[in-house]
Amino acid sequence: MIYQFDFTIPNYLCDNHDTLNMWGCARLMQQGADDHTKLFGIGFSQLIQDHKAWVLCRTFYDVRRLPKEYERVTVRTWSRGTDGLYAWRDFEMLDEQGNLLVACATSWVILDTEARHVLRLGELIEGFEHHPQQATDKDKLGRIRMPRGAEPQLIVEHQPVLLSMIDHTQHVNNAEYVKWVFDHLPEGASTQAPFRLDVEYIRETHPGDAVSIAHHYQADNNTHYFRIDNSQSTAVIVTLNY
Repeated sequence: MIYQFDFTIPNYLCDNHDTLNMWGCARLMQQGADDHTKLFGIGFSQLIQDHKAWVLCRTFYDVRRLPKEYERVTVRTWSRGTDGLYAWRDFEMLDEQGNLLVACATSWVILDTEARHVLRLGELIEGFEHHPQQATDKDKLGRIRMPRGAEPQLIVEHQPVLLSMIDHTQHVNNAEYVKWVFDHLPEGASTQAPFRLDVEYIRETHPGDAVSIAHHYQADNNTHYFRIDNSQSTAVIVTLNY
């Protein structure tokens, strides 16, 4: 089953170019994933009753164009199958003419929210219909690694983790890391599409913590690398390629 919904872009999700910002884009994808899984009894509100929750591990966005404010779009999402502990989910955002605006590939796990360990999917997703088609050119999403010899420059030493950044899994929502990246792009860097954004979520960040953000630019492939650390270790690594 491919799940889809229509959405009109509100101006409060738009940036200084009056286009959908990537925080809003990430939130829309989350909404589609939750709505789809609810149809099969494994959405957040259903899993949490048994102390389980979906957790995002990897996200890759191929952004062709970000829609303008008040533009109507269609978001499509489907399960692309499973691989051990991981569930693969793809997304597409289309304009009213059916043109592809954003393609996205993700991987997820189910977390035991009490023991804080990952569960085998097994019977939890039994009966869920999978579609092998890929929205992006990424079949599987591997680790993101900094270029050899790169020494990221610290650009934010102490970003406090505020209550508004926490989601129902009681850690920083994945969209907040994307927001931090775009909030701290170097002067002169573009925030406009097209670009490819790759995010690896490594460790949870909790309320009351603080993060630091380091940046490295690789000129030969026009790629920005970000490393976001919490008080324990590296939480997220991001690449932004134009």
